[in-house]
Amino acid sequence: MTDVPLPRRSLISARSQVHWLHAGVGGLAALFFLLFAAAPETRADSVVVFNEIMYHPGTNVAGGEWLELHNQMAVDVDMSGWSLANGVAYTFPEGTVIPGGGYQVVAFSPANLSAATGLTNVLGPFTGQLSNSGEKLELYNRNQRLMDS
Repeated sequence: MTDVPLPRRSLISARSQVHWLHAGVGGLAALFFLLFAAAPETRADSVVVFNEIMYHPGTNVAGGEWLELHNQMAVDVDMSGWSLANGVAYTFPEGTVIPGGGYQVVAFSPANLSAATGLTNVLGPFTGQLSNSGEKLELYNRNQRLMDS
């Protein structure tokens, strides 16, 4: 089988091709502008994320509320000075470290949660109460950069 060269012909004249090229680039630029202009200003880094949230315990008592964070990294993350905001408030004490791939629970009542579940190393208490109808929780690092929401 032999390749047969075909003449390079376009149905659109060269002058029109340049016009369409500029229009396409401008349209593409406008599309990117609209996509990124609509994006929120802050984005979470997701190094440590909310993993589980108990916002409506079976006993319907605020003392049974807790949330669990997960370190998605393979290395330890120092949580010293990090904080939870909106709905509940808590600042992690100095020396708090979540091991690589590990978890950390923060509770409204650490003692009650530990007694009920046998969990150890539960942090807290956080202030506020988790809404049963939904709300936005945020995790900030010590420099007040949003890490997860």
